[in-house]
Amino acid sequence: MTAGFLDLIRPDLNSVEQKMEKAFKIKPGQVSKFAHLETESVQSYLHPALVLLSGKLYKYTGEKLIYLATVLQLIYLASGVHFRIPDENERPSAVADPRDSSQLPVLVGDYLYGKYFTELCEGDILEFLAPLAQIIAEMNYGALLRRKNSGQSLTDLKLAMLIIEKEAALLTEGAAQMAGMAVGASETETARLADFGRNVGMGYGILERNLDSALAEPYFADALKALEGLPDGEARSALEDMVRKIRNGEIAVPTKKIGQSQDVSDRSNGSMVILEQYKDKEEYVHSIFSAIAQKYDTLNTVLSFNQDKRWRKFTVEQTGLKTGGAALDVCCGTGMITTELAKKAGPTGRVVGLDFNENMLAIARENLKDSPYQDNIEYIQGNAMELPFPDSTFDSVTIGFGLRNVPDMRRALRELARVIKPGGRVVCLEFSKPTVPVFKQIYNFYFDKWVPFLGKLGVGLAGPYRYLHNSWKNFPHQKELREEFARQGLQEATYYELTGGVVSVHVGVRPVGVPASSVAATKA
Repeated sequence: MTAGFLDLIRPDLNSVEQKMEKAFKIKPGQVSKFAHLETESVQSYLHPALVLLSGKLYKYTGEKLIYLATVLQLIYLASGVHFRIPDENERPSAVADPRDSSQLPVLVGDYLYGKYFTELCEGDILEFLAPLAQIIAEMNYGALLRRKNSGQSLTDLKLAMLIIEKEAALLTEGAAQMAGMAVGASETETARLADFGRNVGMGYGILERNLDSALAEPYFADALKALEGLPDGEARSALEDMVRKIRNGEIAVPTKKIGQSQDVSDRSNGSMVILEQYKDKEEYVHSIFSAIAQKYDTLNTVLSFNQDKRWRKFTVEQTGLKTGGAALDVCCGTGMITTELAKKAGPTGRVVGLDFNENMLAIARENLKDSPYQDNIEYIQGNAMELPFPDSTFDSVTIGFGLRNVPDMRRALRELARVIKPGGRVVCLEFSKPTVPVFKQIYNFYFDKWVPFLGKLGVGLAGPYRYLHNSWKNFPHQKELREEFARQGLQEATYYELTGGVVSVHVGVRPVGVPASSVAATKA
């Protein structure tokens, strides 16, 4: 059973995602090759969800809202692409990544804006052309204000709020308002929807720009208040749930700074700075794990207060792997989970450990010498986003402390779902957000201050363990990750918090009777 406020609109949301995937495919290749697309979890569904759930308030189920939701998402992505384009004084003479240039992202943004007009025509919803064009004009005006006042907009709160209103709130306001208009809501209720959408956009925009979260509180409160005058039922409860989860941090909002375009010398992944000498996150993460490979296991045990062994055993128990079964351990590192899987599969089982870092795999192979499991464990080098196995190969798949390190989490999850057999389990062990009061604050301090310090004592480098904190900070909340499992076609998605929520183990089941290719196509 899937979980979360998106369940009510899952089929329609999948239809929107299929339309977006179709729009992304152009003859030179995916548009993501030419511009950075804002497609982290909440970015991929916020605007479509506002449209679809607003329509569900009135039991509307037609195609019109699917087209409208697609239009809003295309506009959001186009504006995000243009947001990241370097200013003239920040643009270097040459860039290693074409997505950090100016010409290609400009073309991609314009292409996405063009596709929104196509969707309006195909969906026969041209009545929204004028209001949407006005929203786009105001968004661009907000962008001009931001760039013109790049320093002032960071300190002038009134100016910052105006920019957020233009660049973020008008689009969310339009999403909810136009959905009401499309389904025939009364003028009063349509106005309430508009008020709701605007306040959601203001609160979200404040968090997105990394301002004080206290500034967002009154907007989220007003958004919930606006819902009180709308039809009661599942759709309203879902909208309330979405707002509360954004408000309390269960849905992580990726941040971007007002007045600062993407800097090509210090490219960020969330708040994680990727140094100039590395072309992307994948290369950066590879360098980090190469540096700490020799002492990785020892430090994990020390920094986790010897809890890591218990975490791994619990993870393997959730796989349901039986004697003689076949298992895959993705991002296997030095093979600790791989070995636990081999114990469970027994002498007649087969376990494959896959990692992209050869230094880690060398230690895993060394650990395997003289082991009773050396005949049924195989280690191979590979990419979690392009697994070198046919569909439906394994009885269970695990990934331990690896999902937050891959450049595209959703793509990796689709690959895990693809190679698992129907009825098999995908199990993920990952750091999460502690939920126990007081302990949460103590742990955050420990993770932020002491882990990098102890890491430096252990391997002579603080950087890798500073990265650990940054990647954890920007990783989705465990409840949001559960919803992402469901979005990628894994059923019965659930999770278990261990050690007060320091880590969580997520479990999802590959549905029976659904081809792997179909799951990947409909959930992409």
